[in-house]
Amino acid sequence: MLTISALAGFCAFAMLAAALTFSNRLTDNQWLLVLGAAWLLLLVASRLRLPQRLPTFNRSLIRTALVIATVFIIISAQLVRLQIVDSDTTVSRTAVAPDGEILGNPRLANSELSVQRGEIFDRNGEVIAGTEPEGDVYLRTYPDSATGYVAGYYSPLLYGSAGLEATYNEELTGQAGNDPVERTLNNLLNRPQRGADLRLTLDSDLQRQATDLMGDGNGSVVVMDVETGEVIVLASNPNYDPDRIFTASPGESDEATEYWESLIDNDDAPLVLRATLGLFTPGSTFKTITAAIGIELGLIEPDEVFEDNGELNIDGRILVENNRPDDSRDQWTVREGIAWSLNVVFAQIGLRIGGTDFWESGQEFGFGQSIPFDLPVSKSQLASSREFLSNNNAVADTAFGQGELLVTPLYMCMVTSMYVNEGEMMEPYLVDAVVDEDGTVTNETEPAVWREPISPQTAAAVEEMMVNAVENGTVTRARVDGYTAGGKTGTAETGDGSAHSWFIGFIGDEEPRYAVAVVLEQGSGGLADAVTIGRDILFETITAPAPED
Repeated sequence: MLTISALAGFCAFAMLAAALTFSNRLTDNQWLLVLGAAWLLLLVASRLRLPQRLPTFNRSLIRTALVIATVFIIISAQLVRLQIVDSDTTVSRTAVAPDGEILGNPRLANSELSVQRGEIFDRNGEVIAGTEPEGDVYLRTYPDSATGYVAGYYSPLLYGSAGLEATYNEELTGQAGNDPVERTLNNLLNRPQRGADLRLTLDSDLQRQATDLMGDGNGSVVVMDVETGEVIVLASNPNYDPDRIFTASPGESDEATEYWESLIDNDDAPLVLRATLGLFTPGSTFKTITAAIGIELGLIEPDEVFEDNGELNIDGRILVENNRPDDSRDQWTVREGIAWSLNVVFAQIGLRIGGTDFWESGQEFGFGQSIPFDLPVSKSQLASSREFLSNNNAVADTAFGQGELLVTPLYMCMVTSMYVNEGEMMEPYLVDAVVDEDGTVTNETEPAVWREPISPQTAAAVEEMMVNAVENGTVTRARVDGYTAGGKTGTAETGDGSAHSWFIGFIGDEEPRYAVAVVLEQGSGGLADAVTIGRDILFETITAPAPED
């Protein structure tokens, strides 16, 4: 009997310990089942054999006390779960009242302001999101409107949080990313946490320059390190100033509310950051992907000749060529097709690839897939469905960058990086490291390959064709003396008579080091067009001082 009791007791405590350890994976009903099962085991364990010499009353009293002890153990397990293990979930729990009002913990928002939230820095230590004490609370500040929106916004009294402020909330509030022993003691003793800091790959100075180059035009500029996936510039226009969304007391909320409502009512949707959430038709920049697919499948070669006499009949539809630099010629290589952006040449390449291989290769390139990143990213689209590419005209349109294609600027920068990184498409990242209050790096991002859709040989062929487009084609304005530069432009029709202008490119000192993607909505250049913006920001990036330690 003693052995059975001991085994039952061991199983009960083991079950409770495991359930508390993995509490976040259990529903409330599952937790109640665990408590019930553990209590039954504890009841079995409490059935100890007592000495016969004890009076009946004493034995009954001891057994009653043991049963009551099992109840206290179960209640204690529940309290541990509520007060320690799931304290954040319990405090943050919401419910809907009968009248539809959302009810939450009224102390939660105010308690957040009492936490010394971690700060967010760029690669050189410049503050992007800061924390300043004021009385019993801490204010969230965003010193520069050109970089603040990259961090997101933090507005616990009004609108919650978004961006990095939301993704890394646990680290910034001290619930993760710092000394776990100290964190546990703070929780147990109800002491305020000190949040960990975030060190980004962003360069604030380059971000400001990209913003200035776009001027008042809507669009985006993204710059990446081609070998690591570090995002150095992530500029979007329009955007928002998170400093105007934060408020430290209900009495100061009127201005923040008015500003928020102006953002919501703005037809240009400034809360939708173009770099990661904006979806655009890529236009002729997509021809680089078509060429890569064709070469990778062994269907074309850079020097292969296609006929382009100014038009192409596709199942009765006449596709007119407007980009030939010499109307007396009707024979053009694939390399020249990239250099002069010849739609008829790429329509033929697309038809040779065919809808089935186009779709399957698109999946390898990451179309329709979620991109792993520190911020939400819209999925790029090759077509709305596989069936769309069963039509020859749809395949031809897709091949030269129209059809139903939709891409984000971040994705096109990743693709461009892949061409000069031996066919490896790196995972992009913005948060380089999480640093605790003592300056110790507790988590550091390691570069990782996301996809390898093409071979190094195919990547090198596309890289060479993009360099040729800058040296001998339509993108000569992207040349930078003393550096290797390649690029491709694009003009994407939108259906309303306007067009978006694109530039993708790279730069390096012999070997390419940085890639860029620029899109200007409806061709709305600010101080410069897409090519000039891309060229200038690439030059500024490669000549910028190395990040400070």
